[in-house]
Amino acid sequence: MKDFLNALLNAVLWALMAFLLLMVISGIVQRFAGSHANGLFGIGYAVVVSGSMEPNIHVDDMIIYNDHAPEEYKVGDVIVYKRNAGTPEEMLITHRIVEISEDGERLVTRGDANRISDPEISFTDVVGRLVWRIPKFGIIAEFIKKPVGIAAAVLLLGLIFAGNILLTKKSVGSREIRTVNGTGKLSY
Repeated sequence: MKDFLNALLNAVLWALMAFLLLMVISGIVQRFAGSHANGLFGIGYAVVVSGSMEPNIHVDDMIIYNDHAPEEYKVGDVIVYKRNAGTPEEMLITHRIVEISEDGERLVTRGDANRISDPEISFTDVVGRLVWRIPKFGIIAEFIKKPVGIAAAVLLLGLIFAGNILLTKKSVGSREIRTVNGTGKLSY
């Protein structure tokens, strides 16, 4: 049972390290490429700042999205798009597609909590489609985008990695290892 718990803890620590590393790298890419650019592998993330998508998506949730070809979007998809693209007022909006034009070049969106649809937009303003929502993780994601947050995440990764190495050494060191009949084969 102890070996199982160690293996489970080890797997959780590695998954956490991989996720944090992906967040740090994606945050760095987004920070230097512009906060409204997709990060690593066309994947981006944003933090929800309004309640327009309640009750499905909440303020401070982190959403992960990735880009797709325009023909892959359909009515009902939750997308991220740029409002006021190319201006100082540019911002990312996360709303649901409610209509796609017959020529497939423009679409209309609306927040789930809104009664009125947004103005029509072009597919060139679409940044990506929602892939995953992590409740309240936006607070941490915004922190990781800052230099002190990047440093803290790297430090946390280092501590997790060091802890993982210590756990592995401890579990291997606690087993009795001996050779069998001088053949050089190991037995536990």
